[in-house]
Amino acid sequence: MDREPSPGSALRDPRKARLIRATLRLADNSSMAVVVRNLSERGIGVTCKGATPRAGTLVHVTMPGSPELPGVVRWVRDGAFGIELTGAVDAQSLEDAVQRELHRQQEATDWKVSSLHRVNTPRPTNLRRLI
Repeated sequence: MDREPSPGSALRDPRKARLIRATLRLADNSSMAVVVRNLSERGIGVTCKGATPRAGTLVHVTMPGSPELPGVVRWVRDGAFGIELTGAVDAQSLEDAVQRELHRQQEATDWKVSSLHRVNTPRPTNLRRLI
């Protein structure tokens, strides 16, 4: 399918909606936890709690199963920001890494629900209807 930009807008890569935990490292080597909300081959949309980096800030993003990716913050709005990446994101290998981590966590959990965990709430025996 050919994509044509509308007048006055740049051609954008298709976005894939995702929720992936990642780490963002700033130029001063401080880091912050972020959530990747969407990604394309050359960029990601991110949200975070707390202070967001300014537009134009150089950052490095680390996602599961992916090498550290350098990028530049291009826009910031209400705790969300967009990062243009210097390298390309391999969405399939990222998705595979997230699935492997999810499967590993499920196997490591031996928590099971049994009848011992159920709560029995006694019913009141003296029920009266008020008229």
